[in-house]
Amino acid sequence: MPIRMTPVDPKTPPTPASHARYSGRKLHGQVVDELGRRVAGGIYPAGQVLPNEELLCQELAVSRTALREAVKVLAGKGLLEARPRIGTRVRSKDQWNLLDPDILAWRCATGVDAEFLRHLTELREIIEPSAAALAATSRSEEQLQAIAQALRSMESAASITDWVQADLAFHTAVLQATNNPLLMPLAAIIGSALESLLGVTARTSDNFKQALPDHQKVFEAIRLQEPQNALHRMASMLSDTRSLIRTTIQTS
Repeated sequence: MPIRMTPVDPKTPPTPASHARYSGRKLHGQVVDELGRRVAGGIYPAGQVLPNEELLCQELAVSRTALREAVKVLAGKGLLEARPRIGTRVRSKDQWNLLDPDILAWRCATGVDAEFLRHLTELREIIEPSAAALAATSRSEEQLQAIAQALRSMESAASITDWVQADLAFHTAVLQATNNPLLMPLAAIIGSALESLLGVTARTSDNFKQALPDHQKVFEAIRLQEPQNALHRMASMLSDTRSLIRTTIQTS
């Protein structure tokens, strides 16, 4: 019997497999991915004890060994804890490793709420303007061309899906152009979360390309190696995104 996958909101953009390390693997990865989605999506809420091993093994059609290995992985991410004579319990969200790429991917794949969108926006406003400023002084010509290619893909996007992918590539390329070894992995960590956020903002716009001029201004500041201008342009663009999200939440 195949693993019964948790249904996903069709309005939520799909999460790229590259951002979730366990997506696409064989049986072990499938069990980790399915249990992770159930926890992150609230099917197993905080404080709840998971069904006993026998029931879960039957439902997922896996061995106890495979199930226990998956539980260990999720315990390492802060999602679960196993207690003798009690069972495996879901931990509270403040104990989750929220910047883990898998947890971000699972949360985005199972739908995002207003609070999560606000937190994502705040994270971006803290990181990306300074990253753009650093990219303006640190980028190589090859990295500049990667940003330019993403911008061209945004210009030619024929659908919201194309736009979201190109927009994500643009912001990822800017982070990579910082050449900071501590910032560069952040591109992968927040990538899946950015896709969910960008998908929401694109779908709430009358014209999903309305932010294109702002991205062009960010690119020009980075091309001209103007760090303060790059910081200002990125901050202004993200402020507009925050306003759009707030309007969307209030009218939804």
